[in-house]
Amino acid sequence: MKNIEITNARQNNLKNISIKIPKYKIVVFTGVSGSGKSSLVFETIGAEAQRQINETQNSFIRNRLQHYGLPDVDKIENLNVPIMINQKRLGGNVRSTVGTAVDVSAALRLLFSRMGEPFVGYSNVFSFNNPQ
Repeated sequence: MKNIEITNARQNNLKNISIKIPKYKIVVFTGVSGSGKSSLVFETIGAEAQRQINETQNSFIRNRLQHYGLPDVDKIENLNVPIMINQKRLGGNVRSTVGTAVDVSAALRLLFSRMGEPFVGYSNVFSFNNPQ
């Protein structure tokens, strides 16, 4: 279960695309305009992940959540909760990063400070605001 496996995705302009996406890695989808990046990421993977999350809620909550249709795909296996970053321009300032946009920068700084070499122990050392 080291990969998310998608079999025969047909959402929008995808034509029976089968792909294995590594889990526990940062994955970036690139390609020319119209190649199906958004269809694969948002309308196939994202929609199925959100649908699975919504199913864990009780019926009262589920009826008030946004409803996502089933993606046009034969099978999606080993899907866990992804962090999705939409395609809109990031707000904030020129110092905004992916970490600040998805609110994981504090956790990443803590991880690097405790697991990195050399061990520093203080997560603020890994802040982009730190002059060191």
